Order: sequence, then C-alpha cells, then structure tokens
Amino acid sequence: MSYRLRPGAKLTREIRRIATEQYRQAIAVLRTQPDGEAEAIHDARKCFKRLRGLMRLISGAAPDFAARENARLRDAARTLSQLRDATALVEALDHLIESEATADNHEVLFGIRSRLAERRDRIAAADTAGAERITAAISACEAGIAALDGLSLPGKRARAAKLVSRGVAKNYGRAVSALETALASGDPAHWHDLRKRIKYHRMHVQLLGALWPGEMALRADVADLAGEALGDDHDLVTLDALIAADPDTLGTTDEIAVLRGCMAARATRLHAQVRDLVTNLLADDRKLVERRIEALYKDAAD
Repeated sequence: MSYRLRPGAKLTREIRRIATEQYRQAIAVLRTQPDGEAEAIHDARKCFKRLRGLMRLISGAAPDFAARENARLRDAARTLSQLRDATALVEALDHLIESEATADNHEVLFGIRSRLAERRDRIAAADTAGAERITAAISACEAGIAALDGLSLPGKRARAAKLVSRGVAKNYGRAVSALETALASGDPAHWHDLRKRIKYHRMHVQLLGALWPGEMALRADVADLAGEALGDDHDLVTLDALIAADPDTLGTTDEIAVLRGCMAARATRLHAQVRDLVTNLLADDRKLVERRIEALYKDAAD
C-alpha cells in the first residue's frame, strides 16, 4: 500500500507517509544503481512523477507548499534528463521496429537505431558531471522529506474528502479539455499535455484504490495503456526534433525519408489508440466525478 491513501487515517499523515516512501525510493535507487545509471535515473524520475501527482492532489489546501515542492521535483528531474532522453530515442526506434507497419524497412531502421545507440553512449561518456547531478538530485529528495514537516491538511474526514475529490476532479477536467484540444488540433504539444493529464489521473486512481478497488484498478490499467502510447508518441516528436537539428547523425537523406514515413504511420496509429482508450476513460462529467469520489472517500473512512 505504499502509493495508496488510507481514507480512515489523517490525511496529513498519509501524504507525509507516501511522499517519504517515494523520496526514499528515489534516493535508494540513485545511490545503489542496481541496473546501471540509466535505469536508476529512469526509476527515480518515475518517483518524482508520482510525487508531483501527489502534490497536485492536495494543492487546493496547500497551494504554496505544493507549488514549491512541484518546482523542486521538476528541477530535480531536469538535472537527470540528458542521458534518459538519449536512451528514450533508442527505445523509440525499438518500438518502430516492433511495429508491423515497418516490416519492409527494418534494415534502414536498425542502422538508424545503431547510430542513436552510439549517440547515447557518447553522451554518457562525455557526461563528466553525472555524479554531481545525481548527488544534487539526492539532496533535493532529502530536502523534500524535511519540507514535509511543514505540511498541514484538513483533519476532519469530511474536509479531507472534499479536498481529495476536488483535486482528482480538477485534473480530470483538464484531461477532458486536453483530449478535446488534441483531437481538434493534432498539435504535438497538445498531445503531450494530454499525456501529462492522463498520467496524473492514473496516479490519482492508484492513490484512491481503497475506495473502489475494481473500478480504480481498471481505470489505472486503461490510463497506463494510454499513457504508454502517448509516451511513445512524444518520443517520436523528440526524435523529429533531433532530425531537424542534426539529420547527419541519423543517416542519409533517403534513410531519413524512410524514417519519417515510418514515424508518421506509427503516430497515426498511436493517436487512434489513445482516442479509443481515453474517450471512454473520460466519458463522465467532471462534477459527477467529484461527487462520486467525495462520497466514496467518506464511506471508506467510516
């Protein structure tokens, strides 16, 4: 139950418990790096995202605290982003290669993947400040733990239920708007905004798993599928930016043309997949979601 609220317990205590566990998990993986530096950074950044989801849930009652801690977490994640971003581009090629639509172009794609892997390795070898950035991220986590002593949230269960339900509904409403905007515009920035909202929704239903276990688990699974698809789409956008900035790193003009065609086909499929998943996930009215969560929280707290 490390990332799950217990409605019957004091909300302040629960938020402190969950946040402390996530910070300590990030510290441990950054220090020990059991699967190497790149995976440690990836795992720590996932902890940071869960912490940011937690802060968004409670921001209505502690806006200054949530804003300050969100900024701390955002900055900590950015200090660790360079190697992870390079690794993500290699993974984007893996996903392209795995796609049935690219079967006729594997030779070209494998060549580009090899060059991206070499680029990732060069970035890792040239990163002489990597240890310092990891130390800085660990220090940020330790400061985050210390800051939790200053957090104070509503003690009464009715007020806690209201706070939590509003936090969930606020992000849910933004997710609905983000979906509408992304579908209408097709702009990569709007798809990326939808990705963030869906990921926060997944975190929120995980936190509230005790309220309605079956429904919350199902919503988390659907949001996870949509989030992964949106993540793959964002990696393609990042890859496209690299092509624009430094095409010679990846291959010849003809190879780049093949790559762009494969990317466009995969992006179309990913957007269709997300549309089908998220349209159902976000079918309810925001106010209905808020009332439902508030009632479930109160019932679970009794």
